[in-house]
Amino acid sequence: MKIRFKDRLEAVEWIANFVENEGQFEVLREQLNFNFIYEGAYFLNIEEEPGEVVSLDGSAKGRK
Repeated sequence: MKIRFKDRLEAVEWIANFVENEGQFEVLREQLNFNFIYEGAYFLNIEEEPGEVVSLDGSAKGRK
């Protein structure tokens, strides 16, 4: 699903309300930036399950 926004503030507020965690926020914010740079418009392509940033170096807090 493609979601369009009138400006960056509207988009960032929508992202903050939509995501469940910081990793998802970062992924969507980066997509928003990329779309604006290369397409000149604020929009997101949203999937059923939003992407997430994961650390693979084993240094995640709370991990035993």
